[in-house]
Amino acid sequence: MKTQHTATYSQQANDAFELQMRAVGIVVLHAGLHGKLAASTPDWFTDLLCKTPMLQRIVQANIRTWTEENNMQCTQVCTGLWVAPMQASGRRRTSECGIGLFVTDEFCDGESFHAICQASNADVTMIRDLIASINPMSTKDVARMASLFQMAWNVSVQNEESKTTVESVGQELADSYEEISMLYTMTSSMNSVNHPERFIELACSELLQTLPYEWIGVQLTTGDRLPKPGDKLVVASNEQLQTEELQQAVSSLLMTVEPGKTQIANGDDALTLEFGPATLVEPILKEGAVVGVLIAANKQGEDNSASSVDIKLLSATAAQLGIFIENALLYEDLNATFLGTLEALTNSIDAKDKYTCGHSQRVALLTAQLATAAGLNPDQVNRCRIAGLVHDIGKIGVPESVLLKKGGLTDDEFASIQKHPEIGAKILQKIPQMEDILGGVLHHHEKYDGSGYPHGIAGEDIPMIARLISLADTFDAMSSTRTYRNAMTRQSVLDELSRVSGTQFDPELTDLFVKLDFSEWEMLMIEHQSSNKEVPITLKEAS
Repeated sequence: MKTQHTATYSQQANDAFELQMRAVGIVVLHAGLHGKLAASTPDWFTDLLCKTPMLQRIVQANIRTWTEENNMQCTQVCTGLWVAPMQASGRRRTSECGIGLFVTDEFCDGESFHAICQASNADVTMIRDLIASINPMSTKDVARMASLFQMAWNVSVQNEESKTTVESVGQELADSYEEISMLYTMTSSMNSVNHPERFIELACSELLQTLPYEWIGVQLTTGDRLPKPGDKLVVASNEQLQTEELQQAVSSLLMTVEPGKTQIANGDDALTLEFGPATLVEPILKEGAVVGVLIAANKQGEDNSASSVDIKLLSATAAQLGIFIENALLYEDLNATFLGTLEALTNSIDAKDKYTCGHSQRVALLTAQLATAAGLNPDQVNRCRIAGLVHDIGKIGVPESVLLKKGGLTDDEFASIQKHPEIGAKILQKIPQMEDILGGVLHHHEKYDGSGYPHGIAGEDIPMIARLISLADTFDAMSSTRTYRNAMTRQSVLDELSRVSGTQFDPELTDLFVKLDFSEWEMLMIEHQSSNKEVPITLKEAS
């Protein structure tokens, strides 16, 4: 596009210059290597002059001298016809030199005029009348006009070269802007380390919008230490592609990739045959080792060679991907440590009471299942899972004598139990990662009709995450043996939940909850009860 635009401008500039010269009586021609004459804007007069054998011979005899020795003296070809050669420059190098022809008022009176007309089979009278209509200059003005022509020619060449330089710089700036803009978009998204597959998809899409390739793809190597999407090929393309076949091809390509070496299809190699012309393959590195590959395949358009911009952008993106993958793995490690700590803490709370062993894990599972059934996205489901895991963390501030008491509680003891949601929220509020789940911890004992605690809020005012936990918590508690009662059967529990739907629980969520698949919860319950020898397995009774 840039070359076509520059060429168009160059032609327009040449045409404008020649028309200006023609207005003052100067005809501009171009001479090739062998002296062949041509005009950018041909008409009857340029056709007449270009067919003049005498002029052709003069140009052929002097073209070498004009171009190699830079001897640009104004010369009289014949009576009334003068030649002022000019060195071609910049875009004008499509010809060996430019020629300004000066026609004076003596031209039609010389013997050569009749020979010129005869050589072109032109009517002498008609040509004489046409030349008279263009007001040929006086012979005494030739030297002055030749100087003006040379000056105008040089100014025109300088303007054209300046314009070309400006366009070139502008194009480089545009390329740099595209590169910076793309890298900024990617860098600003690098904080999403908990969604590596989205970042990889973004990188491919941004490259596809910037570079003229059929598709851009990323595939990571096989191994245990890879973030999502693992070794699945991620592709951005405007066309429908057979990704399974591509994945096999890219997987084979991964075997040949070396650190720090960009592979470039050269037109007659295996890379071109497999992926198309100008295909670029850039390794993705982590700690100096190849962990994946970034590929731009099958360049589109007339230019079927990989440009320096293509290579630079692909290399920069691969470097960003390497950094991101390393950060994503570090995040996974930190997240696993964090969740492990939370789970250990909640297990220690559950362990205070042999009858609540595993309760928090099971509530987390059911809360996540219900969140999924309610249409929440995977991120929200995961946050609900964590909220379910830590919902009872406030019980760490409740005396064990109250938690483990057999039989009914006094009013003071029940008031102590009712403090655990607020205690839990206070514990977690200083952890930034817990901010969005505090509502679930604080309000999971609120009731839909407003009769719950600690704040007595009702209906939609209860955070949805708390309404989810409330159902999961109640189901697990009623399905488990406690110090004050035996476990209820599955159907009895579900019937009771349905009975108090709309008063204690969100009716829409209750309808979803009773339809859940409880098989995974059952397996978890069996595991927990099997590990607790002091409590008999009651799941069969509860089923």
